[in-house]
Amino acid sequence: MKETIILTGCSGNLGKEILKYLLEYYKVIGISRESEGIELNSKFINNFIPLNCDFSIEDVESVYLKIENIINSKNLHLKGLVNNAIFNIPNDPLSIDPKSSEDAMEGLFSYHVRLTISLISLFSPPASIINISSMYGKVSPDPAIYDEKNKMNSLLYGCLKAAFLHSSKYLSTIFAKSNIRVNSVSYGPFPSNKVKEENPYFIAELEKKTHLKRVGYPSESVGIIKFLLSSESSFITGADIPVDGGWTSW
Repeated sequence: MKETIILTGCSGNLGKEILKYLLEYYKVIGISRESEGIELNSKFINNFIPLNCDFSIEDVESVYLKIENIINSKNLHLKGLVNNAIFNIPNDPLSIDPKSSEDAMEGLFSYHVRLTISLISLFSPPASIINISSMYGKVSPDPAIYDEKNKMNSLLYGCLKAAFLHSSKYLSTIFAKSNIRVNSVSYGPFPSNKVKEENPYFIAELEKKTHLKRVGYPSESVGIIKFLLSSESSFITGADIPVDGGWTSW
């Protein structure tokens, strides 16, 4: 059986880069709204199993059944899950009304934890779960570097990424008995090409906040995923690893 990884949010800025790496070594069930439209190197296309899902519409139970069907019908060996998807991000930095709070809780935290818990029975241990958090789950944004064009990350985004980070620690204690490790990765500034092109001033301000005086390249997001999925990290669980150029070390 081919070792298989589930990657949610596989069509985003970092998701695409992580997907490219994973396809070199694993079968990948890639989940996003646009997974079937991702352009891939023909060399690895047979390793990709796209699953178009909109988490804001489909409930966890229906997504679980689709994944279960894929794994059983293709006789796959599920070894890892990378929770990279997000949805329902508040439009305003200070949105904290009941509806915004409920939506953000679901899109940044609750949905992904429920999906993770539901999938446990499908894993073939030893296995590894990686939750993608953010530097803003640990430190607050600096208002001085944001303007109307590049709005400051919302209060709810940071709070719920912090919750997602903590869930990794909590679930690592629960899943350890099943030989399933759970860790989180807190990425720093990895702006999209669109942001780089449209607002070089903003990029320059981001660069000042890192020790390395630059933003991250998408390709630099991959190494930690490779490590945490591999047996080289077999004694690491319940940890959060920053990939932020030193931003959170100030």
